[in-house]
Amino acid sequence: MIRFKLCVFFLVLSFTFCMPEASAQSTDSWQQVRQNKGGTITALWYDIDPFIFKDKDGNLQGVEYELMESFVKWIKEKYGYEVSLEWKNASSFENIYAEVKQAKVSGLFGWSFFSITPARQTEIRFTPPYMPDMNVLVTNDAMPLYNDKTRFLDTISSLEGYTMRHTAMEEDLGILTKGIEIPIFRQYDDYEILRRISEDKNAFGYVPLTVYVVSLQKGIKVKRQHLFATEREGLSGIFPHNSDWQPVVDEFFHGFECKRIASRLLSKYLGAEIGKIIMEDPGTSPDDQRSAELELLMKEREIVSQRLVNTLLTAEQDKMLRNISILVVVIVIIIAALVYNRYRIKTELSKLLLQRNALIRKQNRDIELINRKLHMRVLQAQINPHFVFNSLNDLQYFINKGDTSVSLSYVSRFSRFMRELLSQANDPEISLMQEEKFLRLYLDLEKMRFTGKFDYVIETDQGLPSGLSGIPPLILYHFAENALYHGILNNDKAGEIRITFSYENPHLVCVIEDNGCGRAKAKALNDKRALNESTPYKKLLDERIGVLNEETPGRITVNVEDLMAQDDDPEGTRVVVRFLVSSSMQNSAVFEY
Repeated sequence: MIRFKLCVFFLVLSFTFCMPEASAQSTDSWQQVRQNKGGTITALWYDIDPFIFKDKDGNLQGVEYELMESFVKWIKEKYGYEVSLEWKNASSFENIYAEVKQAKVSGLFGWSFFSITPARQTEIRFTPPYMPDMNVLVTNDAMPLYNDKTRFLDTISSLEGYTMRHTAMEEDLGILTKGIEIPIFRQYDDYEILRRISEDKNAFGYVPLTVYVVSLQKGIKVKRQHLFATEREGLSGIFPHNSDWQPVVDEFFHGFECKRIASRLLSKYLGAEIGKIIMEDPGTSPDDQRSAELELLMKEREIVSQRLVNTLLTAEQDKMLRNISILVVVIVIIIAALVYNRYRIKTELSKLLLQRNALIRKQNRDIELINRKLHMRVLQAQINPHFVFNSLNDLQYFINKGDTSVSLSYVSRFSRFMRELLSQANDPEISLMQEEKFLRLYLDLEKMRFTGKFDYVIETDQGLPSGLSGIPPLILYHFAENALYHGILNNDKAGEIRITFSYENPHLVCVIEDNGCGRAKAKALNDKRALNESTPYKKLLDERIGVLNEETPGRITVNVEDLMAQDDDPEGTRVVVRFLVSSSMQNSAVFEY
């Protein structure tokens, strides 16, 4: 028993919370408005086009919205009372009816194109109807147009019904299908019902005539059957049964001004012709009803025809837009192809130009190399006469001296020297062995000429790679000659020239050292001789070394230093010449000029 009472308690509690909430807004009765010269009333609404709905900006509009606003404005004009109207979205048709039915306040109104029925009149109050109330039977557009009620009733058992719960349309559908078991689907919106019917070829249902006309204008494809239409007292707003607003509501809605406003609003939201058809009473005679039906049918066909024209125009516009889009795409592709082709040609020309520039640079490098080689040959050709001139001077010296044996020995040595000189004339590089041989021939000649004035030593490290080559000819000769003429011969005592070869990877190092007078004294003596120096080709040698280093940076480096005794007196000169010799040069001559 206790469990049963608890269940009942929770059931009642759940029912209470699930009931539609009564209007929380402050609402005043008509008596309060009269006493206070103003007040507040609340209007419940549910979105249904064209009666009351929100536009794209979120503002309320529609026939019932403007009609209720006109009612408040009329109270101001008629009685001078300032009445504030507050709108509340009830979310559904059922919620509006339930909230008004249960309301304990007086100033509450509900709007959602309510049909006046005897059953409802026992639960709520209605405003006087502002427009006729007619429900029409609609089917899927693919179904035939029935002219005989019996034929439709014979087919109805294979169909599916759609309606709204707790509405006059549900009542009409129940009367039509009485005794026939068919599926019935209940929705919460008239337009949703019409969309479902347009999608289901076996669907039918009842909707208000106004909603049906608007659905045609919206492009929903359904068909109105000219059978089983129902008509009631009219569409109106509702308010609580205990409300005292009935007298002033009747006064406004029965007035001419209200009818004029309702007619204007229907024309505004449905169009002048549709509004006129709906508002006009078709009459009671068969001829009047047939005339009204014919007028409505013509307007339906006009809407459908206009919709078809709009569809064709839209299709034509879509086709035109599609063709334009295709044309634009083709043009873009052509332009892109042209741009790409131009880019490709430009790229190919750039590559070709780069290749030609590279070829020109290579040719310029080759020409420059040839020029350097020719320049080296010219420089070497300028140096060779210097050797011949000095040697002939030496030979002339011995002949004039009358020493036949020495002269013949000198001639023999001189011939070997000239043969070696001529063999190197066309060689860009010589081997270390050739260089040693040439230096010995030259120093032997000079030693015969300057008997007792100097001696020489040529040493080669044992660690040198065998067959080492890559030494430009007539480079070391200059330093050996310079050591003799500027160092040894300018000194009073006998001197010595020491030449050593060593290998410091990757350099071949040649050190030419003398114990002559030193560079400072030699320079002073040369200045006194008025520049008549015996080795005038130093500038040519420097130029040769510069050209070789330009071709291979760091190929030849020369370092000259003075040798000093313990008392800081000059004790000779040391020249260190480094030749850059790579691994590929150790067995063959690779430097060319």
